Parts: sequence; C-alpha cells; structure tokens
Amino acid sequence: SDIEINNNIKLITKHDKDNLIYKFTNLGGLLTDVILSDYFTKDKETKSLTSVDLIPENGSIFNIVLNQSNGEKLDLSKVVFETELSSDNNKLTFTYNTENGFIRKTYQLSDLPYTLNMDIEMKGFTAVDSYQIQMDKGISDTENYLKMKSRDYQVDYQLNNEYNKFTLASLKSLKEINTKSKLQEKFILKGKIDWAAIRSKYFIQAIIPERRIEMEAIEAFKTIDTPAANLEVNVDKDEFHHSYQLYIGPLIGENLQQFSNGIENCVETGPGFLKWLSKTFLWAFLFIHKLVPSWGLAVIIFAILLKSVLYPLTHKSFESTSKMQKINPLMKEIQTKYKNDPKKMNDELRALYKEHGVNPMGGCLPMLLQMPILFAIYPIFRYSINLRQSNFLWLPDLSEPDPLYLLPIAMALFMFIQQKLMAPSYDNVEEMTEQQKASMQSQRMMMYMMPLMMLFFFKSLSSGLVLYWTVFSIIGTIQQVFIKRKFQ
Repeated sequence: SDIEINNNIKLITKHDKDNLIYKFTNLGGLLTDVILSDYFTKDKETKSLTSVDLIPENGSIFNIVLNQSNGEKLDLSKVVFETELSSDNNKLTFTYNTENGFIRKTYQLSDLPYTLNMDIEMKGFTAVDSYQIQMDKGISDTENYLKMKSRDYQVDYQLNNEYNKFTLASLKSLKEINTKSKLQEKFILKGKIDWAAIRSKYFIQAIIPERRIEMEAIEAFKTIDTPAANLEVNVDKDEFHHSYQLYIGPLIGENLQQFSNGIENCVETGPGFLKWLSKTFLWAFLFIHKLVPSWGLAVIIFAILLKSVLYPLTHKSFESTSKMQKINPLMKEIQTKYKNDPKKMNDELRALYKEHGVNPMGGCLPMLLQMPILFAIYPIFRYSINLRQSNFLWLPDLSEPDPLYLLPIAMALFMFIQQKLMAPSYDNVEEMTEQQKASMQSQRMMMYMMPLMMLFFFKSLSSGLVLYWTVFSIIGTIQQVFIKRKFQ
C-alpha cells in the first residue's frame, strides 16, 4: 500500500470524571496507548511522575484476525488502513477497501467515564466464518511494588452468565506444565461470553459486546509476565456490523456498574456472601473522606468508628476472658482433684461456671462473630485505588507497604500486649498436672508466635490496611486494660 503509516493519531476526552488520551496507529487500526492524565506512575530512582499508560510499551490491543472457512487466517495488524478523523475530534474511522468490499473499524468517544465505543464493519469477505479480537499484549505495570503481582493481575470474564477469573499465577503454572508436556499454553473456554477483561491491582482493560454478538470463546494466557486474552466471535454472514464498549481505566465500582452486566465483579469486594457488607463499609469510608481531606485520617477515623460499633461484642469477649482468668485457680483445683473422674470434673466445672456467671464460650463467640467483618474490611484497604499514592505522616504511599516497617511492628507489639493481658496467671506451676503444664506452654508459645506471624504477614501488605489494623489493635489493648482493672 502507498498509504503512510501514522503511529500517533489521537482522540482526547475531558469529562468531569476522566481525562484521557487515546493513541492509535493506522497499521491494523490499533489502539497503542491509553494515557490517564489524572493517574501517575512514579519512577523508582528519579521519583518523577508520568501519566499512567495502560498499554505496555510498544504494544497495541484490539487487533482483528479473520478466520476463514479454508483454515487460513488474515491478520489485520499487517494491513495499513485509510484514516478519517471527524471534525469534532470525537470519532476516528479506519477503512481498508478491497475489490469486493471493505473492513472498517470505528472508535468513538463515549459519555461514560473511561469508555470508548468500537464498531467493526465488514462486507464482501464471504469465506470468513469468525474473527478473533486480540488483547494479547496484556496490561502495563503501574506500581513499584509488584511482589503480589501473580495474585493481583488476572483475566476476568463472564461465561454463560457466571463470573470467573484466571490469576497470573494460574496462567504461569499452566505455561510451565504445558511446556513440559508439550501441550497448548492457553486456557480455552467456550460458551457465551458477556464480557472479558484484563486487570492489574488498580486498573482494567475490558471489552463488552452488544447483546446480539456471538462472542463464543475466550483464550487466556501469559505474555511477558502479564495476563492476556483473545476472544472468538462467530459470524454467520459476509456482511455485519458489530459494536463494542471498551472500558480502559481505573477499577472503580461505580463506573463498572453503569454497564449493568456483572462486570463490577472485577472490583475486589471479598467473598460473595460478604460483598454487601464490604460495599457498605466502602460507602462509609468514602463518606468519611468527604469530611476529612486526608485518606490516612479517614482510615484512622473509620477504624475508631467501627471499633465503637463493635464495642459490645469486644467488651463481652474481654469481660468473659477476664472472668475466666479470675476463676482459673478454682478450675485448676477441680481438674487436679477429679483428674481420674472426667464426669465428676465436668459436673463440678459446670457448677463453678454457673456460680460465677461465666460462659466458657463467651470469649470465643463474639470474636467469631467479628471474623466476617474483618474479611469484609480486608479488600477495601487492600485494593482501594483511593489510597494509591496517598501519603500520610512518614508513609509515602498508603497503597504500598510501610518502608520503615514501623506500622507492622507497632501492630505486632500491641497484639502481644493484648494477648499478655488476656493470658491467665500461672502461680502454682508445681501443683499442675502434666496436661495443664503442656497447655500452659502452648498458650505461652502462641502468645509470642502469633504476633510474629502477623508481623511477617502484614509487613508486605498496603500500609493503609496495616494502619487500620494497628489503630484497631491499639484501641483493643486500651479497652482490655480497663476491663482487667475492673476484675482485679
């Protein structure tokens, strides 16, 4: 072709909710850059900021490969298209004319945030029975901290009305297994595809077909340490016009809910049965930030408010534990006296509990009731894009780990103090049975090991999440001190 290749064709959109630059090349009519001017990537060495580009360097997405009935393929990435940009810079059209017909790709800015409309028209290609849309270059790395990349990066899709995903870790293991056994290196699933997406921790590339399009298969695989995908679309005639919506931007639930097709499931909100609770907490957290400009202060206030709401549960748990500590010497006497008569021992212990108004499960049950709340809280701070590159005190980025490890150490320390306050006293060790001594040793070991385990686990998590948990632990420790004084 004598048409020149232009790799710098732009569509620029500025809505209230987004600020983007789309860049295209007429070689294949491909999207080469999606630059989010309101989000930034920080260089590790120079600390300079550059706008996030969600397409990897020298990459492109949404290439079309035509599958012909004779088994041959026509890769449009090798075709130079004619280009037409509308006078209002709102629509970009790529056309490839042949003797018998044409292929046309049209991109148009949408009123929805971070959304681009893509139309594919074809006429005169009688031998084509399907085509492939390629998202085979993956998604860019936008964060400095990537130790959890294998879990955070994934291919998401909705197949036959059911949401599912492949993490980068699963795609890596598939490639390793298949390389050894010389099998294909892709997950291939067939069925009705409602939408498909490639996501990182905070951003997403998604394609949503109009309902009449028969998107019938998805291939998921790894390329250059990023998840990637191809989609198969059925064609039942030689002339068609297919329309898609492309959402390429931040993982924000409100934006994705506008499509009303389940794609909002890409936003991490915890286990399915707790999603409603996570969304409630997220709403409360965002509301607090409207009143307090600092995200760090918003985390602290949220932790204090939630601890206040949970006060009856935690108070009951601590109170029950303190009562058990108080009658612990009496329990040991009964266990020693009736060690050879378990039935009599249990009867005497029940009588002791009744006399002192103690429920042996009183300390555990309230804590168990809090577990769903903790699981619902976790994804809010672990995956919230609001905390991304938000600094607070010595913390340069609430979405990344504490570089000085001060928060994880403080959290582990207060956790140890809290366990120490809740631990029973061991005054007459020489009078204990071997079973009681073994139990005492196990409890002491857990008192030291649990904080260390939590320190090891939390040191690699986002400092916003650790800040929340540290404040929660500090308040719990103070509460435990007052309850312990009450029962001394």
